[in-house]
This record gives sequence, structure tokens and C-alpha cells, in this order.
Amino acid sequence: MKIILTENQIEFIRRYKKIKELVDEGIDVLSNDEDVCGYTYSEFIEEICWQVSDHLEDLNMETETVGTIEKVHRWVRNNFVEHIRKEFDRVIDNLKCGERFDDVDDEDDEDYISGLMYGVDNIQENDNDDDDDKYYSSLKSSLIRRHNIIMEEMHHYINNLIDCDEYPDDVDGFRDHILEQVSDVMMFTHNVNNWLWGDLYDMLNNLIGEQINDYYISWTRKHC
Repeated sequence: MKIILTENQIEFIRRYKKIKELVDEGIDVLSNDEDVCGYTYSEFIEEICWQVSDHLEDLNMETETVGTIEKVHRWVRNNFVEHIRKEFDRVIDNLKCGERFDDVDDEDDEDYISGLMYGVDNIQENDNDDDDDKYYSSLKSSLIRRHNIIMEEMHHYINNLIDCDEYPDDVDGFRDHILEQVSDVMMFTHNVNNWLWGDLYDMLNNLIGEQINDYYISWTRKHC
């Protein structure tokens, strides 16, 4: 029986060995991440996908477009899911992520709890600060890794989806509309969905808000 391979399958087969190497490198990187115990499996495999697509040049895929990145992510998910799941379970088990506290002897419970509760308000406050730092740092890192996608989506909405008669004719309204569209597509299409939409919007405003403002004058001249 003659087997006919699609062009996509041929592309993948040619790159299989290198993709496998990049997957394993990504797993090694994450296994040494101090925050790995906070990962769900879906977050873990998502990060592995990005670890691989961050090395498109090693795969001889020169154009870092949305389509190319999504193709690589599909290759990883469709062909390495069992391997990644096995490695995820191994990493979590090795780091004993489920064992947060040691058991305390019953006779020492009272003294232990008293010592633990002393200054608990300050401890809680510091923990919350650390959590906030990690939250926003991880969001910023996630967006920076997707910089090319963000810029591509931004240009898409600026060039194709804005009608001068329908949308605000001031720069603030123009920027807000583009940011809303890009925030939606990043969250619901490109899976940047581990953070609140409002925080995603604010971080995108910090990253590309000024660039959107700079496009406003040229856009009005072209469309209005």
C-alpha cells in the first residue's frame, strides 16, 4: 500500500529530531524553574510549545509569523503530548510539589501553632506582595515572548478593522479600541488566559500603547 504524506507531515518529519531536542530542553528549563510547582499540566505544555517556537531559526523556519508559530505548537501537542505528560508528572513527583509542610508531632502542636501565628499579618502581606510580583512578571514575560504576534495583530486591526465613521476620532478612543481588540485576540485565540483581562489590557497598553498613538495621525490621513 502506498502511503501519501501531506506537505505538513513532510515538514514535521524533517524536523522531528530537532523538535524532540527542543522539547527536552524546554522540560529541563522548566524543571529548574522555582515556580514549576504552581504549573498546571496545560500551562506546562503551553510553555513547552513556546520554548520550542522561540527557536524557529534552529528549525530552519525563518519567518516568525502567527501561522508558523501555531504550526509548531500543533506539532508539539499532536506528537509529544504523552512524552510531555510523563515528564510533567516526573518533575512534580521529584520536586514533591504536593508536600508543602512536614507533619508536626501532636504534643508540639500548641507551641508550633503559636510560633507560626506570631507576626502572621506581616507574613501574609509579604506573601501577597511576592505573589503580585510573580503574577505581573509572568504576564509580562508571556507577552514579550509573543511580541511578533502582538505586533501582527495590532497592525491587522489598525489596517483592516477600523472604520473612521464608526470609531472615535480622538487618539485615546483609537488606542483604547485597538487595545481592546488585541487583548481579546491574545486571550481567546492565542491562549494568554491565565491572567485577568483588565491586567492583560493594562500590560499591553504599557507595551504597545505609545506605538498605537503614533499610528493615529497616519491612520486618519489614510482613512478619514
